[in-house]
Amino acid sequence: MNLRSGRQPRGQWVAFGLLLTLSVGMMGASGTRFARTVASDVNFMLNPVESWIDDATDTLGSYWSTLTQLDRLRSENESLRDENQTLKDELARMPAIARINDDWTRISQAAATAPYQTIIARVVVRDISDVRPKMIVISRGLTDGVSLGQVVIDDGHALVGRVQWVEANNAGILLVNDSSAVVIGQVAGSRATGTIHGQVGGLLQMSYVNATDTLALGQSVVTAGMTLPSGNVRSPYPPGLLIGTITDVSKDPNQVVQGAQVQPAADLNGAEFVLVITNYQGGFSTPGPSASPTPSPTDTSGPSPTGPSPTPAITPMPTPIPSPYH
Repeated sequence: MNLRSGRQPRGQWVAFGLLLTLSVGMMGASGTRFARTVASDVNFMLNPVESWIDDATDTLGSYWSTLTQLDRLRSENESLRDENQTLKDELARMPAIARINDDWTRISQAAATAPYQTIIARVVVRDISDVRPKMIVISRGLTDGVSLGQVVIDDGHALVGRVQWVEANNAGILLVNDSSAVVIGQVAGSRATGTIHGQVGGLLQMSYVNATDTLALGQSVVTAGMTLPSGNVRSPYPPGLLIGTITDVSKDPNQVVQGAQVQPAADLNGAEFVLVITNYQGGFSTPGPSASPTPSPTDTSGPSPTGPSPTPAITPMPTPIPSPYH
């Protein structure tokens, strides 16, 4: 049994011999002309297949490269779109930034040339409707030296209004064109004086001007800054601050007084920065306690239908807002 299992089958030896003979024969015939012809024919027939395979490989590689480039270009396009939007936003902000820089330059120059000590403040809230008092809120308060009754001007030293209320870091300014704001104005280069108060629409009305005084279109009106003959009471407004320009004159030959409309000189609707005058003391010449600002007395020495009163009545106002002695 063991001997028989160790013998190789005769068929396997025959197959091995045939393969060996075929291999030797092919090795011998490989250098013959016939073999070279067969190899050339086979190569000729396979060349189109190889070319097709090469083309297909190149095409697939090109497609893959194109897809990769498209994905990269898409990412770059999105990045460029974001950068472009950022640039557009910055360009859109440039005019506003330039305007703020210009406003800051002008207000800084105005502070340097003002005849009074001032604080630069930015307008943070604006309420210029005709329904409520016309006011602005500024970014300065008690901690900066702002107090009730102080006068506020713009970068052209034109009158804006007065401080009506004040907190630690903010203050409310009642604008000069509010109907409750009253100022004694004087025509520049003239003795013509009158009471100025706000009107609906933002203009100012100058009233109780003596009919014998000359009022003309284009004349400038400034704060009179009057002081009572006794010398211990003076206007809350410094003299000579520009209020506006006369745009219309109303005169009745049967009346002893006349009036005029005045266009405010300050940009009350759009000013970004203002100046708060801190070293002018109006009202009584002897200030009251610093913890509780004393309201200014009522001004009854301004022009009236019968002319100036020789003995003005001075009545302290009970409200915390300085009353209009102007």
